[in-house]
Amino acid sequence: MSELSNLKKTDKIRVMLAQINFIVADLRENKKKILEIAEIARINKIHLLVFPEMALTGYPIQDLLFDHDFIESEKEILMEISKSYPDITMIIGGFDIESDPSHHPQYRNVAYILSNGEISSDSPSKRLIPTYDVFDEKRYFWEGDNFIPYEIKGLKLGIAICEDLWENEYQVNVTEKLIENGAELIISINGSPYTIGKQKEREDLIKEKANKYQIPIAYLNLIGGQDELVFDGRSFIIDKNGELKHRAAFCKESLIFFNISSKSREIFAADLNRIPQHLKDNLEKNPISPLLNVNEEIIQALSMNLRDYYYKTGVFKRIVIGLSGGIDSAFTTYIAVKAVGKNNVTAILMPSRFSSKGSLDDSIELCKNLGIEYIIVPIKESHSLFEIQLEQAFERESSDQDHDLANQNLQSRLRGLILMYYSNKFNALLVSTGNKSEIATGYCTLYGDTNGGKNVPGDLYKTQLYQVINWINRDKNNEIIPYNIITKPPSAELKENQIDEDNLPPYKILDEILALRIDEGLSPREIIKTGKNSELVNYIEHLYTRSEFKRSQLVQTIKINKKAFGMGRKIPILKHPTY
Repeated sequence: MSELSNLKKTDKIRVMLAQINFIVADLRENKKKILEIAEIARINKIHLLVFPEMALTGYPIQDLLFDHDFIESEKEILMEISKSYPDITMIIGGFDIESDPSHHPQYRNVAYILSNGEISSDSPSKRLIPTYDVFDEKRYFWEGDNFIPYEIKGLKLGIAICEDLWENEYQVNVTEKLIENGAELIISINGSPYTIGKQKEREDLIKEKANKYQIPIAYLNLIGGQDELVFDGRSFIIDKNGELKHRAAFCKESLIFFNISSKSREIFAADLNRIPQHLKDNLEKNPISPLLNVNEEIIQALSMNLRDYYYKTGVFKRIVIGLSGGIDSAFTTYIAVKAVGKNNVTAILMPSRFSSKGSLDDSIELCKNLGIEYIIVPIKESHSLFEIQLEQAFERESSDQDHDLANQNLQSRLRGLILMYYSNKFNALLVSTGNKSEIATGYCTLYGDTNGGKNVPGDLYKTQLYQVINWINRDKNNEIIPYNIITKPPSAELKENQIDEDNLPPYKILDEILALRIDEGLSPREIIKTGKNSELVNYIEHLYTRSEFKRSQLVQTIKINKKAFGMGRKIPILKHPTY
């Protein structure tokens, strides 16, 4: 049993959980944030201050872990933090080098314990190492084997790191081992990405554990956008009877402050006295921040990810979007405004000879509703000029240009060229607008509408987009997305009277099958057994499998569904399925 504090033992222990947005590899900025929170803790006489998984380094750091200078800097900063606030016991997520040279990989995911100006040599490391979906931690971390609680002011504290509490697929029950060794409070530090419905899973799991073992559990999660992941926060505390006592805000930096009795292990609510205004604004009067409507969750998650991508890169001065008059680009523009503000978003409207007047008018109306700048750049003449030049150069045999796929895609690529020109000239982040249904079936143009640095709706099926947009427009007296955009048949408008259903099944049917294939992982044969039409399933499977080469070239999207195209999905491009 390690004694972590020289404070006198009293019944009440003051604990603060810091749900903070950290930047991967920016050790100086992350240290600055930690010290700012530590000063708040000092002012409020906090005994135990807790930060999320890999807080100092940001999460996930992936192959940056192999940078030796990075490792040295981390240890120096941890020592500096500990010496700056020796009277506060802190738990800060980071990593360490594995001591046994025979173990590979050679690192550990650590919950560093700082106290009395020192770094505890007994700081526990993550015991359960995930290797599914977006997680590839066995590439980096050796599993920990320390299940001994730590004592602070008479309270025996069990520390878990994220996956440690999700033991169903493992042979080790970390919670049980900590309790067997005397733990009276479990604190779990997490880097748990958002997906729809994830918070209920988390809270149900922790309530079950707390009730089963009659032990309070505090769950602290990161917030922020990191590449294609969203860390949504919503840290919470469950008391020893399985009752929810606190829940922090969704996708906002926030602090949870509570008292716990070292004798009874009862959780008591408490208030912070002095905190910065930007954090105070996120502290709700109700200690249990309410769960949001799923549509509002999606909007906030996408907005935060895009905002963090825009600002953390430090490259861009504004966002640019190609606005077509369809729901995909309309939704993307709305999210961009939510993310960085209307003064930082420009829409470019590029009508062709196949664009309807309604699409142009609807796009202009949307821009006015959102208060953003828009620029009209017609492509009719440039498209015709390219058709003539290319016909001469490549000696076309067919004169049916309007219906030729290459000529249809030429329009999309001209638009992509214009958007990339604007992006290059004005340091603007080009945000692409393809949805998951299109990406799954290859209904998109490489180097055209797929151009960009970030894709916003790429993990939303078309039917999900309609659902979210209808929620945006729920106030009938304040129509944000023009009604015509929502009600007209979806169309790429690359040839006369074109609609998406010329090439794809109706989206409701398509999305049901795609969700079974992608999110649930069912094979075509298994999908057919659910009652779906075999000819239709096989046609969709054909579109899905032949488009892998396109997906491998697409820009990064934002994961919000169970299974997204991106880092959690590893499918070979070269394949000939025969099942």
